[in-house]
Amino acid sequence: MRVIALLSIVASASAFGVTRSTISTRSTSLNGIPDEPTAITLEKVTKADRWNEIRFLTDEEAVAQLTGDELESYQGYHSECKEGINKLKGVAEMMLKSLEPPQIKPKGKKARKRDKWNLSQRVVAARAAEAAK
Repeated sequence: MRVIALLSIVASASAFGVTRSTISTRSTSLNGIPDEPTAITLEKVTKADRWNEIRFLTDEEAVAQLTGDELESYQGYHSECKEGINKLKGVAEMMLKSLEPPQIKPKGKKARKRDKWNLSQRVVAARAAEAAK
């Protein structure tokens, strides 16, 4: 009986097992990427390196050093960054307001008595107005 229970446990566990696929270790290159860089990839790399230099310039340096497409892309990128930063500042301010709501001082004993007396005077005046009708 124990043998049957043990075999059923082993059989059920192996039923859900994942078989290993054979891994080919002959090729060390990545699929789809050529071994030697082509002219297109070299051009993209040079553009990326140039943009890496450009995007950290200040506005004044960019106007002095850049022209044409580089200046337009720089200005577009930095305008989007500035808009995003301003939006995030607004969100941060709203979050701070919700985290720290304004504190209202509790009323003192005299203020509570004044409010109660004013309420009672309004009730008396309302009853007198109804009686006058």
